Amino acid sequence: MLSAADVTGLLALPPTPLVAAGEGLTDENTVDLGEATRLADQMIVDGVSAIGLCGTTGECATLLWEEKLALYEAVIDTVAGRVPVWCGTTALGTREVVREMRAVQRLGAAAAFIGLPLWQTPTIDNAVGFFADLAEAVPSLPVMVYANRFFFKYDFPVEFWQGIVTKAPTVIATKVGFPLTREHLDAGGKQVNFMTGEGTIGLHYRLAPETVTAAWATSAAMGPEPWVAFLDAHRAGDAATAERALADIEGVPLPIPDFGDFDKYNIQLEKARINAAGYTRCGPPRAPYRDLPAAWADVALQNGRAWAEMRAKYVKTV
Repeated sequence: MLSAADVTGLLALPPTPLVAAGEGLTDENTVDLGEATRLADQMIVDGVSAIGLCGTTGECATLLWEEKLALYEAVIDTVAGRVPVWCGTTALGTREVVREMRAVQRLGAAAAFIGLPLWQTPTIDNAVGFFADLAEAVPSLPVMVYANRFFFKYDFPVEFWQGIVTKAPTVIATKVGFPLTREHLDAGGKQVNFMTGEGTIGLHYRLAPETVTAAWATSAAMGPEPWVAFLDAHRAGDAATAERALADIEGVPLPIPDFGDFDKYNIQLEKARINAAGYTRCGPPRAPYRDLPAAWADVALQNGRAWAEMRAKYVKTV
């Protein structure tokens, strides 16, 4: 069973590739399993250390449960133990999350990737209790908390992490999308690995570099080599090389015209920029998240092309 100390390297959070002909509201089996498994294999070849399926860009909110199961089984079989596969099991209620956790555990998932239920705004007791219940119900499956503040209507304060350490022993990591403080890191202690990534890794790295053992990246699906170069250099103690790689990553123009609206166009935007980079074929996003203003499409295209150009100098060195 994984622990926080085992969470190292790059966690890729790729899109779920979807077939173009599957946009009908009664269509089933619309995941492009061939592209999903090809992408997983290629990312491993190019240096990723773990793969997380069915996060936001992975269409966690739009796929049928049967489609998720098919995706998980295909990718786990393709990966064949080379890296851990983290499977998304976010749902509206605890019983459904537990059911899905047990299903992915049977398939061979290394851990579950879970956000808070998306209905009521959580209290401290509710949020901590949710993960405590999961630890009791499925004690042998590690959990990564999807700590996204605007999606899950929760700030994930220091008190939450203190409660997690006290009551939810299976939580070993968190995907963080907000600025970390020393208080967060201290609250998680050795139990919870705080993984930052796009938009937050620079602050974390400069605040407490000794706690950066891993990072998450949706842009791994545009080619993970710059991220791998950064983490490899950091692990080797080569701060100068790590800083150069981080500067290259942060130097790619943001794909967001207005961050205040990012939660409205997240899936559509991410798939557009990933498609533009040419490393994988995302296919169209699923209903209802299909609208993307022209201005957003333009910056997504610019971001994907800029990433592909920047990545080129790392391909031969990783």
